[in-house]
Amino acid sequence: MSPLDAAKDLLFALGRSPRALGADWRARAVDALSERRLGLLAVVAGGGPGGYAPDFLRPEPAGFQVAIDSALHQVATTPSERIRYELTAAIGGHSWGGSVGHRPPRLLLTAMDRGEQYVAQRIAAELEQFWRAALAPHWPGMRVRLEGEVAARASVMARHGIADTLNQLAPNLEWHGGALRVHLLATSSHRLSLDADAAILVPSVFAGRAVFCGGEPPGAPAPRTPLIVYPAARNDCLPPSRGDELIGTTRRKVLAELAQPRTTGELARRLYLSPATVSYHLQILHRVGLVQRTRRSRTVLYQRLAARPRFADDPG
Repeated sequence: MSPLDAAKDLLFALGRSPRALGADWRARAVDALSERRLGLLAVVAGGGPGGYAPDFLRPEPAGFQVAIDSALHQVATTPSERIRYELTAAIGGHSWGGSVGHRPPRLLLTAMDRGEQYVAQRIAAELEQFWRAALAPHWPGMRVRLEGEVAARASVMARHGIADTLNQLAPNLEWHGGALRVHLLATSSHRLSLDADAAILVPSVFAGRAVFCGGEPPGAPAPRTPLIVYPAARNDCLPPSRGDELIGTTRRKVLAELAQPRTTGELARRLYLSPATVSYHLQILHRVGLVQRTRRSRTVLYQRLAARPRFADDPG
């Protein structure tokens, strides 16, 4: 799970299926791109209907949860040959795609004239601005949903096996005869069978279908493990919305993080708040019976309770 993945997925959805994205997210993305003048990012990341968005905007993850700064550094330091390979595919059409090449925007050609490393560093800088403007305030709740998705899939896999789990991830993804296939178009005749020893599965709150990164022919520069993005199922990790206006935005985010025990310091890091602010809200939530407090040695852990009293002592 990476906040940068969420940014890439939002941009890709905006470029390929904006109507399915929802009015609120569509407005947030468009406002961030226009107000901060992130033209190069919009051109490169959107993909367009049937188009290919370069994979280097979603670097191969180094772990289960990747910090935004680490992911941005990976983008900015992408090898030049990889950038050249992917931008060429974006302009001329990818070998596995059903679409033909299109005339590249002047903005992209101008950036490419300054070199691949300039493109990588410029894209990383614009990605950071887009993330902070459109997604950062919403990331804690999104991360809770993604954590719940991964936990639920792991449980299904443990009970029913990998085949059943993979076949339930997305309507255009199937495990059949020892092959993992991604149906690229609505018809079953155009599909990709991954020929690899491993694949990385990444849930997304913005994807409507399974999409893949890094599925290229042998000999591609700087090869990477194929990565499949699939739509995260809706779950009940977030507290119900009824009465949230009385709890307040900050306390709702705190409650969302407390599906499992956490310390004040851990909550502060995950929510980008000061420990003092988190402690203030935790004391109120504990006092009204929304969270329980448990001491383990010198550590105090907080966890959400099922009961949800209504109160309105502070806007949160």
